[in-house]
Amino acid sequence: MKLKLTDYKIVGAALLAGAAAAVPDTVYGDERMFTYSYEATSVLPKGGVEFEQWITYRGGKKEGTYSRWDIREEIEFGVTDRYTTALYLNFRGTFQDNSTTGDVEQDEFEFKGISSEHKFQVLNPHTQPLGFLLYGELTTDGNELELEEKLIFQKFLDKDEKWNAVFNVIFEQEWEYETAETGEESVLEFTTGLSYRLSPNWAVGLEARHHRVYEGMFNNEVENAWFAGPNVHFGTGKWWGTLTVLPQFGQEFEEHTRVEVRLLAGYNF
Repeated sequence: MKLKLTDYKIVGAALLAGAAAAVPDTVYGDERMFTYSYEATSVLPKGGVEFEQWITYRGGKKEGTYSRWDIREEIEFGVTDRYTTALYLNFRGTFQDNSTTGDVEQDEFEFKGISSEHKFQVLNPHTQPLGFLLYGELTTDGNELELEEKLIFQKFLDKDEKWNAVFNVIFEQEWEYETAETGEESVLEFTTGLSYRLSPNWAVGLEARHHRVYEGMFNNEVENAWFAGPNVHFGTGKWWGTLTVLPQFGQEFEEHTRVEVRLLAGYNF
């Protein structure tokens, strides 16, 4: 499934408009204060159902013009008060041209497969000194298979729970079957965030991530990059939304872009 990027932009604009138009009214269990880090509280109550819309923009490389949009539609289900599962549909729009010739190398919108997510809360940060959540995700589109595992830690820094700190350790393994020889790649990532709740509806914070890419299974590092930047969160009633802007610090790498922007919006049924 491939479309012109102009068609993709229409879809992306509609999704952004829908997220912006949604005026949410109380805070629900799976409200996300961060977009790159998960929280130990990010599980639904038993029987709970939530829809999440993800929109991620990545732009700018060493040469030429590059932009990539990742769109994910997610539906989550609370199996128990501590175990939540979810299904995603994944899409990607990419535009890239050559800086020397001006030729367009890539301009497409494609389906990137289905994901199955599982989250289990080991320790609740509302009742324990430190929150801890285990996360697993499987993604496939028929040609690629990706596994992702996360160790998620969360700590409220004051008794009113206005200051919220998180830290994630992330492992990814990817296999590509499009060629005669199976390609292998792996990722080690660390993310962290600090958020302050200004009011029952609004919160502001900072997020950072360190992303390392390996050829094979964590034995030959290809490159790594550091990102850090602000985020803002609004939530009330059944709706919430969080926006993060992460510029890259240091050298521009071929795999990574100069800036990433992510918007998450959720609705609880």
